[in-house]
Amino acid sequence: QVLDHTVSTNAHIPPDYLLKICERIGPLLDREIPQSVPGVQTLLGVGRQSLLRAAKDCKSALWKGSAFAALHCGRPPELPADYTRAPNVGKQLTGCGRFSHIFPSSSYQQMKMHKRILGHLSSVYCVAFDRSGRRIFTGSDDCLVKIWSTDDGRLLSTLRGHSAEISDMAINYENTLLAAGSCDKVIRVWCVQTCAPVAVLLGHSASITSLQFCPARKGTTRYLTSTGADGTICFWQWHVNTMKFKDRPLKFTERSRPGVQISCSSFSSGGMFIVTGSTDHVIRIYYLGSESPEKIAELESHTDKVVAVQFCNNGDSGSRDGTAKIWQYQQQEWKKMVLDMTTKATGHNLPNEDKVSKLKVTMVAWDRYDATVITAVNNFLLKVWNSSTGQLLHNLTGHDDEVFVLEAHPFDQRIMLSAGHDGNVFIWDLDRGTKIRNYFNMIEGQGHGAVFDCKFSPDGQHFACTDSHGHLLLFGFGCSRDYDKIPDQMFFHTDYRPLIRDANNFVLDEQTQQAPHLMPPPFLVDVDGNPHPTEFQRLVPGREHCKDQHLIPQLGYVANGMLTPYVKLSAFFFFFCSDSSSDYSDWTADAGINLQPPKRQTRQTARKICISSEEENLKDSKSLEAKKNKPKQTRKKVWNLRKPSGLPAVAGEPSEEWLAPQWILDTLPRRSPLVPQMGDELIYFRQGHEAYVRAVRKAKIYSINLQKQPWNKMDLREQEFVKTVGIKYEIGPPTLCCLKLAFLDPISGKMTGESFSIKYHDMPDVIDFLVLHQFYNEAKERNWQNGDRFRSIIDDAWWFGTVESQQPFQPEYPDSSFQCYSVHWDNNEREKMSPWDMEPIPEGTSFPDEVGAGVPVSQEELTALLYRPQEGEWGAHSRDEECERIIQGIDHLLTLDFASPFAVPVDLSAYPLYCTVVAYPTDLNTIRRRLENRFYRRISALMWEVRYIEHNARTFNEPNSPIVKAAKVVTDVLLLPDVDSDGPGTSSGITVRCPPKTSIQATPVEWVKQCKELLSLIYEREDSEHFRQPVDQLSYPDYQDIIDTPMDFSTVKETLEAGNYASPLEFYKDVRLIFTNSKAYTPNKKSRIYSMTLRLSALFENHIKNIISDYKSTIQCQKRKQPPYRKRIRSSSSSPNSSRASR
Repeated sequence: QVLDHTVSTNAHIPPDYLLKICERIGPLLDREIPQSVPGVQTLLGVGRQSLLRAAKDCKSALWKGSAFAALHCGRPPELPADYTRAPNVGKQLTGCGRFSHIFPSSSYQQMKMHKRILGHLSSVYCVAFDRSGRRIFTGSDDCLVKIWSTDDGRLLSTLRGHSAEISDMAINYENTLLAAGSCDKVIRVWCVQTCAPVAVLLGHSASITSLQFCPARKGTTRYLTSTGADGTICFWQWHVNTMKFKDRPLKFTERSRPGVQISCSSFSSGGMFIVTGSTDHVIRIYYLGSESPEKIAELESHTDKVVAVQFCNNGDSGSRDGTAKIWQYQQQEWKKMVLDMTTKATGHNLPNEDKVSKLKVTMVAWDRYDATVITAVNNFLLKVWNSSTGQLLHNLTGHDDEVFVLEAHPFDQRIMLSAGHDGNVFIWDLDRGTKIRNYFNMIEGQGHGAVFDCKFSPDGQHFACTDSHGHLLLFGFGCSRDYDKIPDQMFFHTDYRPLIRDANNFVLDEQTQQAPHLMPPPFLVDVDGNPHPTEFQRLVPGREHCKDQHLIPQLGYVANGMLTPYVKLSAFFFFFCSDSSSDYSDWTADAGINLQPPKRQTRQTARKICISSEEENLKDSKSLEAKKNKPKQTRKKVWNLRKPSGLPAVAGEPSEEWLAPQWILDTLPRRSPLVPQMGDELIYFRQGHEAYVRAVRKAKIYSINLQKQPWNKMDLREQEFVKTVGIKYEIGPPTLCCLKLAFLDPISGKMTGESFSIKYHDMPDVIDFLVLHQFYNEAKERNWQNGDRFRSIIDDAWWFGTVESQQPFQPEYPDSSFQCYSVHWDNNEREKMSPWDMEPIPEGTSFPDEVGAGVPVSQEELTALLYRPQEGEWGAHSRDEECERIIQGIDHLLTLDFASPFAVPVDLSAYPLYCTVVAYPTDLNTIRRRLENRFYRRISALMWEVRYIEHNARTFNEPNSPIVKAAKVVTDVLLLPDVDSDGPGTSSGITVRCPPKTSIQATPVEWVKQCKELLSLIYEREDSEHFRQPVDQLSYPDYQDIIDTPMDFSTVKETLEAGNYASPLEFYKDVRLIFTNSKAYTPNKKSRIYSMTLRLSALFENHIKNIISDYKSTIQCQKRKQPPYRKRIRSSSSSPNSSRASR
């Protein structure tokens, strides 16, 4: 009864009442007396974790002064990291003190950036101090190594010779030699004192991945080691006194399977061991203590690529399998301690820890005294581990992108430097796990610059960084007075001059025929090649005491007395490196054909001349006469076939082989040869394409790679139903037509999502292998039988014959209709014919007077054989109505001044180089004549050619020149939606009318305008060239295996212009996808394409954040101004529907 009474009295108390009380005690106690490890909830803790703790029990222990009188190894004891009020009696009593006590970590907050210098035209991946710390070396993708002064930032020298990107550098321990490895497979060694070349080492068959001078000394013998992407490690022996290298290295080839690369290496502190990491997941260790280097161990523990190794007293390796391993040699074997990147610090839940599904180690490093190991992970975190126990000590947060630079202080074990692609440079206190100093590398107008390398000077007073935009950043203590005396951009005028190479691969300056280090002191110029003032010219070594008149470059004067400007350095770099750039990184260098319809894009060309033409320069096609003898195997008209025989003339008429062939310039529609147009539904015949390839190779007209032909890339049937979704013409000779053909489902007629690309040109005695689907269907319905009479057009004449039999042209293609009929011509010749080349003989046909001769084809007969547009191909109107309407608009457009340069073809006598830059010339009169002749099969084909007016102008001229702006206006007018007509208009919206003085349409949303401006800015950057069009699937067949959702700027631009983005957030998502795909397909962080991606991404992020911010502010403002719900319903019902169908 007592129990029942108690239960009923306390019915308001739930069964878990005591549990809830215990759960609330902890948080309440944490407010007053925080526990030592946040987030840990226990009833059994002690000390700062006990639920019975009081404030007096948790006070920090105060050390008595007598504690500092005790000595350890003659020095005061090391203070705890969180001890802040230590007395200084230790130093007073013993005469010495701890460095950490005398120089607290907070002192590093005083390090600042002294100078940011633009010294390279491309990304700089390598930076190093010499052993004295007084000089800095930088190696860049512009193929140059530069030497700088640490104390004042002066440019001291430029080392030329490499023909590809610099991948690694090393300075020997005697401080006499600098070695640089490159993607040109060459190692060059220079004398640090004289800048003279010492050796050119050729031992690798692929890019150099790492260089190391061995610290060990064996008499006068020294070693330089190099690793390469060819899977080899080379030991180069040299003499310390004579600095002579042996010609042949001791080489170990470690390629367990094709494609294996040695990616990294590191020497032990004594130089007796070197360890390498490879893409085959293996760590290899070599011993240099015997007569010659030898391999002593292979450690196969990682399950993915080993991307970083760092030898200290113990070994340390990092892998993309998400682990780092500490290796120790104990009891005759190598033992490992695994550091798992999924480990979380106790009581800390970080937002980025679960951001990446598969964690990968990107870099590893030791602190100065090996107490801790620091790992960088691809979720942007740095993890600090106890090297003895493997315990995770700290998670360091702050980076917003991957970190590939970890640099320990040369003697302060507390300090670590980190830098990454987010442009941040951090100085960390490893004892406390806190950030001391942060610098963000923001470049005005270009976003942030990704930091690629950082190094401390040997004395710890400075550190230097390099970035993706070619800058050298100098940091240090003290004032920046000396650095303020140098310019922000420093180049020598000889930096990018062409070089010539001798038989031993040493170089001479092409202009002076001297070795670069023997040339007179150069002039100091800026990035545009303009000489700096005389006070800066004295900074050049050798010009310190020159008179003023000797410090002014003698460039010559023009008529007005002004100094003739230098050619821009970027132009020097283009001509110097365009032919010699390696394939180390340019995954789009051989991207094949750009197969999308031409859109507006900015492209720098080697020659830029504004075009203007007043006369028409097309020759009329010759009329063909009937022939008495039919030429065998010539069933189509052949235009202007020429083999290349030389370059165009600079003045006067260009060479004929560079002119566009007549078959693509013709304004009359013809059945053969087929001139492809956008949207054509075709039947592709593999047999005909193979015959074309054989003919080209036999005649050696141009080089064809058989491995890139579609039948070697995919499983093609003998005939495929395809649609033309991309057209581009490639400059000759001969001019090639490049098509992207999408597969169509034979039943539904819809695209399947797969495609392939081809190149071809019209060639004599080679049958068309592309046939319009409409012609193919008509030919199948005729069902020719043996003995049937037929006629066929050859060279604009009818020829007559008889069907003898039907059998496959080739036994391996039994179902193909290609040349499946054997025919007997009336002139007693026999050959194979395709059914679409044969026409029935109608009643009342006039035959030739002589049997076997031909009859001229009338214009009516030719017209009857042409393509008949299908429903919807010209919108809501007929082809005749649309063509006449557009012709009237073009006539009016031709009366306007801004359209006059595009009225007729370009005068090639005035601009002979035009045909070497523009592959498909067009103009308004050509388009008009084609409209009159009903040349275009559908409206999309016309739109494609209209866009080519602006495309050609942009290709040949400066991007912002008046002629390009005029071309844009002409194209916009031609493609302007027809808002003046009363009817619904065409599906394409194409019309031709003058721009109205006041716009009828509503002004576009502001964010759309801003996004278009941002895209235009991106297109102006040369870095965007490889991302403007989709990746060619034929050149990169594995692209779709790696990238799930391809994206490019042309697709983004089309989507934006079509109004298919609902907000800038969707636009932002697609552009980000371009950069994400690029990094995924080209993960090599030292590749040029990766650098381009980072620079573009930084530029985009810098501008898009303001667009998104303005958009969100506008949305919030609109929400506050919205009328009540009932009012909105009434107003919307009374207003006309203004929505626009997306195109």
